[in-house]
Amino acid sequence: MSHDRNKTLAKDVVIYSIGNIGNKFLMFLLFPVLLFFMEREELGSYDIPLEVVLFLLPVVTLQMRESTFRLLVDNQDETYRRNILSGTLGIESIMFTIVLLIAVLLSFFVSIRYFHLIILSIYAYSIYEIYSQAVRSIYSSTQFARLNIINSLLIIVLVLLFYFVFKRGVEGLFWGNILARMLSISIIEIPRRQVVRNLSFRFIKKTHIKEILSYCIPMLAAAIAYGLITSSGKFIVNYLYGDEQSGILAAAQKYMYILLVLGLSFYQAWQVTAVKNYQEQGSKQFFTVVFNKYIVVLCLLVLCISFGLRSFKSFLIGPEFHQSIHYIFVYCVSSMFLCLAWFFETIYQCTKQTKKILYSIVSCAVFAPLMTFVLTKYFGVMGNLIMLTLSYAYLFIFRYFQTRSTLPVRLQKDFFLSLTGLITGGLFFYFISNPVIDILIFLIASLLLACFLFVSRKYFIK
Repeated sequence: MSHDRNKTLAKDVVIYSIGNIGNKFLMFLLFPVLLFFMEREELGSYDIPLEVVLFLLPVVTLQMRESTFRLLVDNQDETYRRNILSGTLGIESIMFTIVLLIAVLLSFFVSIRYFHLIILSIYAYSIYEIYSQAVRSIYSSTQFARLNIINSLLIIVLVLLFYFVFKRGVEGLFWGNILARMLSISIIEIPRRQVVRNLSFRFIKKTHIKEILSYCIPMLAAAIAYGLITSSGKFIVNYLYGDEQSGILAAAQKYMYILLVLGLSFYQAWQVTAVKNYQEQGSKQFFTVVFNKYIVVLCLLVLCISFGLRSFKSFLIGPEFHQSIHYIFVYCVSSMFLCLAWFFETIYQCTKQTKKILYSIVSCAVFAPLMTFVLTKYFGVMGNLIMLTLSYAYLFIFRYFQTRSTLPVRLQKDFFLSLTGLITGGLFFYFISNPVIDILIFLIASLLLACFLFVSRKYFIK
């Protein structure tokens, strides 16, 4: 069993990495092009409405992307699956209608920039999120990866087409993302009708509606709290410093996605392995070893990305956005702590105790926006990112101790050595600006990462 679950985790990590490379990491190819031609204010004016979309998305979906995956991944009953999928789409239709009506009424009193594109984006993103999780849980991780790759390729083609050929500017970025999601769903769904055939009003049952809502409502509260922590910082930067600094922050975020997408790849693979194996013999040791290996990889990735981008910024980032490099290291560290918090979130999902997620995230969301405003006002964008890092570090620490009663994960020497190396790297990044040292650290971190992954393969593939 240990051999099987190790191979399954390794296989899923590879498949989800390919899928997420398709969904977000391939977008890395698009970032340098856009950042060489866009103005700071232009990127900032796109990033804020996009943040509104991402903040409202959990409200429209009620975080049913999580319940779709969790309730279907380990249940093979065809009727049950139809009940869950039909109920999920029914609830989402109602929620989207409510949000749309509220937004239309609000538009009569408040001028909302790119209003129609925000509404269309919410619809396209929400459908795509739930559809992708249905494909992932019912059919195969390979099909999920294929969907994401198609989506990413369409985004690249359509965004470049709308921005450079049709000269649509910021609107073109929205249209490219909206159309790509709807077309990618159509390309996967039309030939086999693998999800649509499970949908019908007659499959919507009250008992299953309750089951969906009881699982996802705590996740919704957590998602809104996440939004207060993450999105509030961007809104505060825009309020205090305008679109220009919002553009700088958005540029740094685009490259931080390199780490986040790899962390998301692991998280999605780990979700499957953890849910299916947490009750198996030796699961405590399995969770412990995986976590301590994970922290080593994350710390090395932070060093590789930060020093690599600073070393090759002339090739990857337009001069207009060179200032964003200053924020890369802290931004990556914040993402690292978020990835660690996600690791422990799977323990709540394994036991279906998602209400416990609220304890850490809500307590953090209570003080984070106010502290973010204070730090941003006095320390600028860096103050914003420091507070974001502290918030995610708090989530990680809180969940580490909270889950010890359910499934304790021990911190081994790898954890402490990795953090020591990360702190040392941070000191070099901010206090020693030397191109030769930057390239040297990048090469050393890359070599260590490659060697560690090579050695660790013996654990995952025996």
